[in-house]
Amino acid sequence: MVMEAPLSRRGSSKAARAATAAAALTDTAPAPIEVPGTVTEIPWTRIDLDLYEVSRDGYIVGYVEVVGAVFVSLGGARYDRAVEVSQHLTFHAAVDALVRRVL
Repeated sequence: MVMEAPLSRRGSSKAARAATAAAALTDTAPAPIEVPGTVTEIPWTRIDLDLYEVSRDGYIVGYVEVVGAVFVSLGGARYDRAVEVSQHLTFHAAVDALVRRVL
């Protein structure tokens, strides 16, 4: 699978549509919970059967690919040019590796 996107592309349009739909149902958008030192948003979006897009502050930082029982963290804004960062046994550890990588 080849996915083309400009380097300055913001997060997934699927996530933006879902947030807009949720806000439309509740008349007001839910306020994020402010807890120091934690992430207040879900940083990933499922884009294929075994592929997830990870973003931070609205920008794509990488992808998590499910390969058997292993979750492979791929760093980069474009899937076709992403580089393997690490491998983990849990999905959350793989996402965390990408989110913390850009700090």
